[in-house]
Amino acid sequence: MNRCYANGSEINIESYVQGSQYDYVQIYCADGDPSQGSTFVLLDQMLISTNYWYSDSYGGKYWYTSGDNDKITCFSHSCSVDEDVVFVDSTVEAGHSYYYELVMRSDWEDSWPAISSNVVSATVKLSAPVVTRYHSYNNKNVKLCWCCTPKAKGYQIYKYTGKKWKRIKTINKKSTLTYTDKKVKEGKTYKYKIRSYSVVSGKKIYSSFSSVHKVSLKRLTVRGDYKANSVYGPSLNSSQLMQVRRVVQSFKTNYIRKGMSEYDKALAVFLYLRSNCSYARRGLQYNNANNAWGALVYNEAQCSGFARAMKALCDGVGVKCKYVHANSKAVNPSHQWNEIRINGKWYIVDVQSGFFLAGSNTWKNMMGMRWNTKGPPKCSASDHKKFGFYGSIV
Repeated sequence: MNRCYANGSEINIESYVQGSQYDYVQIYCADGDPSQGSTFVLLDQMLISTNYWYSDSYGGKYWYTSGDNDKITCFSHSCSVDEDVVFVDSTVEAGHSYYYELVMRSDWEDSWPAISSNVVSATVKLSAPVVTRYHSYNNKNVKLCWCCTPKAKGYQIYKYTGKKWKRIKTINKKSTLTYTDKKVKEGKTYKYKIRSYSVVSGKKIYSSFSSVHKVSLKRLTVRGDYKANSVYGPSLNSSQLMQVRRVVQSFKTNYIRKGMSEYDKALAVFLYLRSNCSYARRGLQYNNANNAWGALVYNEAQCSGFARAMKALCDGVGVKCKYVHANSKAVNPSHQWNEIRINGKWYIVDVQSGFFLAGSNTWKNMMGMRWNTKGPPKCSASDHKKFGFYGSIV
């Protein structure tokens, strides 16, 4: 029994395999409908139970192995091709349809003749680009950044100025993932969206559009500590603080909706930083990695930068947030994080380490942290009921 579907740049073939009496499975593929004359070609094959299996990076839920030709990856709940498994074909091209058939074979075919599965098919479509950043740091231009789309040849950028959508740029290089729009005016609000394209048989095919993102060049309205010696970065100058404020304004405009709870707002801030800021491995002395500018503008930070950025974003969206520093009794006396208030109770949030709404008992026992409790509000001893985020990005 097979089911086949395209998943972005891959095709997944879900199968139920009963292979105890067979030695290996073969995956055949045709790039056209076999009922119309297209021919199946052996794509890959793998042993039922003696391939090398791995479980790295999948949380122990799945094991995976590659076929002899390294074209198919099999995911299984056990170290064998047995029962519910998924075969993943990453060799596919956008805009094409593919047909698959599985064949189970035994080295003793006189006793166990080969058996074939039903035929399944899927068409590969381009994935829409994921826009990660869209800001105006100086009210003179707007910078857009997005993630690479597998199988794409390039990207098209559209802008809406209040009358209609207009394509303002076609980028013919897959690896180019930024664009700066210099045709903007202060006091205006602009909308942007992006789509990927590829070329199949000489014709362009397109993905759906990304989400629409707004960039406002109007007077900033988000509140926070944007004066000298700010908690967002005591060494930041007025220009850098203004850039931080613009990012906070953009975040609020695009991610915060009317009626969102404190929990939803805090989670949006947490996930935004986890997605848009990487760990500054060179050191906190480079590119303001120890403050909110490093995290929100340069998009690299260490613990202090993550914590100061969390504070800036929470201040901007109305979530109570404190910046906290470990003391000498902590496992890492230089570590910094946040406390935020949700429905009247305070919890630990550490964006860098991946802790969201942890109780003080978890923070002390799991991470070995200690801090001066006379300053910050008293935290809940237990985790929030929706708590569930662990995992460092270091």
